[in-house]
Amino acid sequence: MAKAQPSDDSDNQPSDSSEDQGEDALLSLARERFHLAQEAWTQIRKEALDDVKFAAGEQWPEDIKRSRDLDRRPCLTINRLPQFIRQVTNDQRQNRPSIKVNPVDDQGTIETAKIFQGMIRHIEYNSGAEIAYDSAFEGMCMKGFSFFRILSDYMDSQSFDQELLVKRIPNDFAVYPDPGFKEPDGSDMEWCFIHEDLTKKDFKRKYPDSELASLEDWQSIGDKAEDWVTKDSVRIAEYFYKEYQDATLLLLKNTKQTVIKEKLDDKGLAALEDNIVNERKTKIPVVKWCKINGIEVLEETEWAGTWIPVIPVLGNEIYVDGNRVFESLIRYAKDSQRMYNFWASAETESIALAPKAPFVMAEGQMEGHEAEWKTANTKSHAALQYKPVTIAGQPAPPPQRQNAEPAIQAITGARMQSADDLKATTGIYDASLGNRSNEQSGVAIQRRNSQSQVSNFHFMDNMNRSMRHAGRILLEMIPVVYDAPRAIRCIAEDDSQEIVLINQIFQKGGKTQKHELGVGRYDCTVSTGPSYQTRRQEAVSSMMDFIRFNPQSAQVVSDLMVRNMDWPGAQEIADRLKKLLPPGIAETDKDKQHPIPPQIQQQMMQMNQMIQQLTQELNASQELIRTGKLELESKERIALINAETQLKMALLKTGSSDAQTAFKLEMEEIQHRREMLNDAQPIDANFQPAGGQPAAPMNPQQQPSTGGASPG
Repeated sequence: MAKAQPSDDSDNQPSDSSEDQGEDALLSLARERFHLAQEAWTQIRKEALDDVKFAAGEQWPEDIKRSRDLDRRPCLTINRLPQFIRQVTNDQRQNRPSIKVNPVDDQGTIETAKIFQGMIRHIEYNSGAEIAYDSAFEGMCMKGFSFFRILSDYMDSQSFDQELLVKRIPNDFAVYPDPGFKEPDGSDMEWCFIHEDLTKKDFKRKYPDSELASLEDWQSIGDKAEDWVTKDSVRIAEYFYKEYQDATLLLLKNTKQTVIKEKLDDKGLAALEDNIVNERKTKIPVVKWCKINGIEVLEETEWAGTWIPVIPVLGNEIYVDGNRVFESLIRYAKDSQRMYNFWASAETESIALAPKAPFVMAEGQMEGHEAEWKTANTKSHAALQYKPVTIAGQPAPPPQRQNAEPAIQAITGARMQSADDLKATTGIYDASLGNRSNEQSGVAIQRRNSQSQVSNFHFMDNMNRSMRHAGRILLEMIPVVYDAPRAIRCIAEDDSQEIVLINQIFQKGGKTQKHELGVGRYDCTVSTGPSYQTRRQEAVSSMMDFIRFNPQSAQVVSDLMVRNMDWPGAQEIADRLKKLLPPGIAETDKDKQHPIPPQIQQQMMQMNQMIQQLTQELNASQELIRTGKLELESKERIALINAETQLKMALLKTGSSDAQTAFKLEMEEIQHRREMLNDAQPIDANFQPAGGQPAAPMNPQQQPSTGGASPG
C-alpha cells in the first residue's frame, strides 16, 4: 500500500506524518491536488485550446459564420498559420538538439562520458525519441506548452533486463502538472498527473480485479470522487509525487565520497567508523508512482530517480497580474488571420458573387413581361420586351442598368496589409517563406532569413532547456537501470555503432578495463546545429570551393572530400586516393590509426634493444679506429721533429754551403709532410699511446727553429 503525506496549508507539500496515512489519505490528497491543477491551468488551457482550434481552421466566430451562411454569403478560410508554424518547427528538425555528456569531478572519465553519450543516443534511437521531441516542440509553437516523458520498461516479454525510453505524450491536455513549479524545465515539480477517460466496458476489460469493475451501478460512486467516476466512464490517472525521507549523510575521509547512514547495517557502519570525517542531516527526495481512478489505487511502484520524469516544453512565459501566461507562436497572429479571411471573403463576394446591377424603369414598363424581367440577372434572354409608356400613359425611355463599381482595389490593399501583419506578428518574413522581396543578393536573403530565425530563437532555446533536463534524468537513471554486467550498444555522432561491456572486467588493447557507470559525476549540455549528414554535405561544398581557389590542394584533400560524399563506392575511391598521397601526409591521419597488437609491440621493443646494442658497438669501433690513427700520426710527428733536430745539429758541425743547401731541401720535405699531418692541430689530450701513458703536449718555446740561418 502506497503512503502519502497530507497537504500542508502553506505550500501544499507532503508532511513528515504521511507514513501513518493509508490509501484513503493518498487518494484524498491526489483528488485535492488534481482539482488544484485544474483551477490553476484553466485559463492557460483555454487559450491553448483556442490556439489549436484556430490553427486547425476554426477561425470564424460562430455567430458571424452562422449569419453569413444564412445569407448565403461567402465565409472563406485561407489558413496561412500552418505555414508559419512549419517554418519554425522544420528549422528545429534540420538543426536537431543533441545531448552532450561531460565529467564534472576527478572520478569521472572522458571515456565513460562517451559511453554515457553513446547509450543516450541508443535510448533515443530505440525509443523513437525524435518523435517525442518533434511533437513537443510543435505543441509548444502551436499552443504555448507541451510535454514528453521518460519511462522504463522490460526489453521484451522474455527478458528481465529493463531499458529506458523517451516517449511523447499524444494529448498534452491530459497532463496536469504541479502549478507551483518555477523552473522552465519543470525540474522543481513536486507532483504531476497524466490522465485518460475510459468507458465502463474498457475499464472492466483492463482492470477486471478492481473494486470498481465489480460494481454495476457507478452513479453513487461519483459523489465520493466528483468528476472521476460518472455513470458510463471513469478517469484513470498516473500520479507522480515526491516524498522526503530524513537521512544522515556521512563524508568519508579517504575517498571524499558520501554515503547514507541508514543504508548501512551495523557491520558496515563499524567498518567505516574510523573513515568518517563529517556527517549532517538531510532530506532525500523519493519519487513514487501510482495509477488511480479516484477511489482506489490500481498499481503502484517507486521511481528510482529524484526528478519526476515528465518534462514540460514551455513557450514564451510572462506573468500578468500574478497569473502565468504561456504564449504560442500564433497567439498574436490570430487577429491578422481573421482580417485576412474577412477581406478574402469580401473580395470574392465583390468580384464573383456580387448581384448584377439592377434595371431602372418606369412603373408599368414590364407589364405583361414580368417573368422575363424577373430572370434577367440569372438567365440569358435573346431579347427583353418593355412598354415605352408609364402606367399613366406617359412616354418613357427604355430601362437602363444602374451600375455601381465595388471598391475592389481598396479591399485588395486591405488584404495585402493583413498578410504583412501576419509576418510582423510571427517575425517570419518573405525571405524565410521563400517569397521574393527587395533583397537582391544571396547574402542579403540569408541575413533576412537569419533575422527571422533570431526573432523566434527563444522557442528553440526553451526546447534545449527541456532536453538538458531530460539528459540529466537519463544520466541519473542509466546506472540504476543498467546496473548488471551486460553488453550494450553505443551510437556515435556519425551513426557508427559499437558494442561496449559495462560493469564487468574485460581486456582491450592488452589492458584490463572496467566501465563502472555508477562511479563519478557527470552532467550534460545541449548543442544545436545541423545533423551529421548535413555537416558532411556542407564540408564537401566547402572543400570544392577551396579546391577551386587553390587547385594545388586537390592532391592532398581529394580523399577527404570523396569520403564525405554519399554516392555508392565513395569510400572505396577515397581509400584509393589516400594511397596516392605524397609520403608523410597519409601517416598524419590520426583518425584512421589502429592500435598496435601486443605481439608486434613486443617485437618492436626487442628490435629497438638490438639496434641500441649495435649502435654502442659501432661507436666503440669508431673510437678505436680514431685513437689508432692519432697514435700513428703522433709517432710520425715525433720522427719528423727528431729528423729536423738532427739536421740542424749536423749543419752546425759542418757549416758548409753544400750542407746548408741540403739542409734546406730536407726541411722543405719535412715541412710538406707535417702539413699533410695537420701539424697545426694539437694532439688530443685524452689520447693514450700504445705504451699506456698520455703524450705530453710540446711547448712551442722548446721547438727548434725551422729557419735556414744559423743561430750562431
